[in-house]
Order: sequence, then C-alpha cells, then structure tokens
Amino acid sequence: MNRKKRQTNPRTLVDYCDLFSKIKVNKSKQRGDAPYKPILLLSVIDLIAQGSIEDNYIYISDKLINTFNNYWNILSPDSFNGGLALPFFHLKNDGFWTLKFSEEYDGGRPQTIPKLKEDVDYAKIDYELFEFLQDPNSREELIYALIETWFSSSQKEIEEILKINQTLQDSTNIESLEEIETLDKEKRFHLRKSVASSKCL
Repeated sequence: MNRKKRQTNPRTLVDYCDLFSKIKVNKSKQRGDAPYKPILLLSVIDLIAQGSIEDNYIYISDKLINTFNNYWNILSPDSFNGGLALPFFHLKNDGFWTLKFSEEYDGGRPQTIPKLKEDVDYAKIDYELFEFLQDPNSREELIYALIETWFSSSQKEIEEILKINQTLQDSTNIESLEEIETLDKEKRFHLRKSVASSKCL
C-alpha cells in the first residue's frame, strides 16, 4: 500500500542531517544530553534497513521496543534510564515526526508503553526522509549525523557504535541486533567521515 505524501518543498538530505544534529533533548550539567530521541531514530533506521518498516508509518511494535532496548543497553550513559514512550511522543517537536492520536487520547504525555499504545495509533516520518533511509549511501550519512552529534563523546566504546552501524548497512546478512557479537572484527563497518562530513556539515 502506497501512502506516499510529498511536501510542497521537499527537504534535502542536508536538511535532514541538520535536523538530526539539532534534535531537542533534555540537557543536564550532571548527566549531559539525554540520548532517548537519537537512540529511537537509530532503532527506526535499523528496522527500515532490515525491511521490517516498509513505509513511513512507525507503529509501536514489539520489534521496535526490543530494538530500542538493545540500542539503549549499548549506547546510553549509566546515568539515564531507558524507555521508548517519551521519545516516541516528543519527537513530534523536531520537524519530521508527526503523531496520529487515538480517539482515547485526552491530553498529557504518555509515560509508559501501555499508555503510549492507548494514546497514539502511530507516528509518521516525512516521506522524503523515508526515501533517504532506504538508500544505503544516504542512510549512512544520516547515521553519521546522529553518531557525530550525540554519541562521539559517549563513555561507551566507539567500537560498539561501529558494530551497530555494520548491522544497519549489512542487514541482508544479519537478522537482528543480537547477532552483532558474531561479527568478525575485520568486517566491521568504518564510518566514511570524509564523505559524510562534506555533505552533512
């Protein structure tokens, strides 16, 4: 089913790289930037790369929840607690993610997955963004924009991020995030910074 809907003035890849680098996140002097939204985007990108998300409608599926939790365990600082509900809801403020509220929604922000499922039918990303995320080269640049902005100073090893990136770029050979550890180190993807930075910065 084609639910394609184009904007009058479609955004470019550079526009989306810029939006990814300017996501509104909670900031704390003690804990730093909250990584909820960037991790949710990496999870969505992973599922698009696998073909599990087939259009620009994002549902609150078990697969999305599990993928988010797996990314969270690898990338999040110890000072934050994970949870999909709030970033799924609050990404509506970042210019490319809109929500379809259910008939039961009566205001407020859902704090739990059951409440999120009750209040929100689905999210929808810009169709142009979905098209870019289906293209391996464009997807790589968008992933790099997220990693460079939100995870470059993470306390976690950058190698962990590179392993995730390999999963996104080689999804035909890897069925799920849990299989990351089976990758031969020699085959892990290395970010092509010169390409990404010239187009996204």
